[in-house]
Amino acid sequence: MKLGIRSIESIPVENVDDYSFLSPGSRFDFSSFIKGDPTELPFVPDSGNFNETWKSGADGKYSEFTFSATIRRDKEKYRSQLQSLTGKRHIFQITLISGVKYVIGSRESIPTFGWSDVVSGTSSNEFTIEISNNSLHGVLINSK
Repeated sequence: MKLGIRSIESIPVENVDDYSFLSPGSRFDFSSFIKGDPTELPFVPDSGNFNETWKSGADGKYSEFTFSATIRRDKEKYRSQLQSLTGKRHIFQITLISGVKYVIGSRESIPTFGWSDVVSGTSSNEFTIEISNNSLHGVLINSK
């Protein structure tokens, strides 16, 4: 589904306390679980797509989440920021224009982050980023 997204932020997992005790779809004050300030990722407005699907598996129900967006602007400036997130352990927060904040991942369920040139092998001025996660608690809502 297309979302009106205000911001996408990343927080290193080592700066996030455990909140695995929360039940699926819980609302909580995420700021009370983090140390330091999140890092905002630049993106093209109206380029964000979000999908969460609940499925049944061997261990019960779980959430499959995917988010993608386009990053444009100063490509070289943001390339190092994207490279620093690749293969690292981060939790993500997506804030909608409405003010609703979705928290993606936890210490027990680390999201996967990836990025690529929009048109591979060209000098495009855009990147596509993707965040995905499978978890038992699903996407949580930051109430602050």
